[in-house]
Amino acid sequence: MGSIVSRLVAWYNKHIRRVREPPITLIDPVFHNHKIKTYGIDLRNSDLPLEERATAALYIGLLTYTGGVSAAVLASEYIQDMIDILLMPDTSEKVRIAVLKGLCGICYLNVLNQNEAKESHLTEILLAYLDEEADPEADPDLIIMKFWVCHLMTVVCCNNIPYIKLFNEVGGQMLQKRLETTSVMEWFGWPENYAQVMLMLLGYQEKGK
Repeated sequence: MGSIVSRLVAWYNKHIRRVREPPITLIDPVFHNHKIKTYGIDLRNSDLPLEERATAALYIGLLTYTGGVSAAVLASEYIQDMIDILLMPDTSEKVRIAVLKGLCGICYLNVLNQNEAKESHLTEILLAYLDEEADPEADPDLIIMKFWVCHLMTVVCCNNIPYIKLFNEVGGQMLQKRLETTSVMEWFGWPENYAQVMLMLLGYQEKGK
């Protein structure tokens, strides 16, 4: 019996023990913050494909949404990096969508992060994205991108009156027209038609109409 156990131990040490993953060295003692910082490294790594950097932005947003106040404070350091990606010319809709999702998580119910994004001209970027001509048959991703633009607008406006005023001042009739056009598109699968929500927040449409 002893020889069998010895052979099992020897086999384990040879084939199993050596392939164990090394222990994780935490960048930050708080695991949520560790993950945000890890993805932050990817987000800022210009040698990575833009799609991977955008995915890192998305994950930072998700971790911020679930990580509480300390995660939101940490994530604020990466807002400008996300804005920089949105400002890049000729980025794909998939890249834009991932970054917009990330910003939704970072700005959700956090006025400080909302204002940080505003200082980085998020308002003008969202208005420019919404104003792009969209052909659902030619590029369905462009429609989805516009939906996420509307969602992010509601995130930064729902508890931030200055943002509502700014969208009204800068967007004007163009914004109303684009929101009305987007609101009649197929929002199936979304919890809300966020274009309609924005129309109500901006005072263009009464609730229930």
